[in-house]
Amino acid sequence: MRPRRRALLIALPGLVSLGACGTLAPASPAEGGDRAPPSLLAALAAGAPPAGGRLWRLDAAASRLRIVAFRGGSAARLGHHHLLEAGEAQGALWLPTQGLAGAQGELRTRLDALQLDDPRWRQEAGGEFNEKPLDAEAVAATKRNLLSPQGLNAAAHPEVRLQLVQLTGAAPWWAATVALTLAGRTHTHRVALAVAQDAQQLRLQGRLVLRHTDHGLAPFSILGGLLAVQDEVLLDADLHWR
Repeated sequence: MRPRRRALLIALPGLVSLGACGTLAPASPAEGGDRAPPSLLAALAAGAPPAGGRLWRLDAAASRLRIVAFRGGSAARLGHHHLLEAGEAQGALWLPTQGLAGAQGELRTRLDALQLDDPRWRQEAGGEFNEKPLDAEAVAATKRNLLSPQGLNAAAHPEVRLQLVQLTGAAPWWAATVALTLAGRTHTHRVALAVAQDAQQLRLQGRLVLRHTDHGLAPFSILGGLLAVQDEVLLDADLHWR
């Protein structure tokens, strides 16, 4: 059995903020991962869009794709919760003329474009996110360790991809099955979406609970679990399409 990469999403102040140790080769579908659907963005780039229907493009400037990571362990209050946000993203969504069967969609964002723990986000979130500030040096160390070969290995797997597998429901409520590809492993998830649409704009809002272990990542802990990261993280999406 291959060891799972240990990804640290919180840490003891003054030690590390977001790091990793251990190794993990990318898992194939036969090793527990799922298969991603064909890439809509690649088809569009090749000049082969789906026939019929309507194509929507992501308005990245108006959209927000954020990951929330939570501290854990019996000494959790010595660590920090973290807010990570996609600094840039591209996406496309194709919807059939009638119904939702056969809908296709894809989002991509680069790991090296992730933005971490902006003080404005933490202040806006309030509560425990605004208890203890993080200085710029700690945030920079967090990002370096996250992207390192011992972490998410951004050099080998520079992108995170979220692809639509199935879409059901009726506006203003959709239910989506999505395939998330992270660190070389794909895993499918279910997410409920709130839908607002007019002739020129489409807004999708949803929250998805992810687990490190779904993607071959072992939640980090030190000192016998005294300080740890929770397995669950939250993906919070507010996506605007034109």
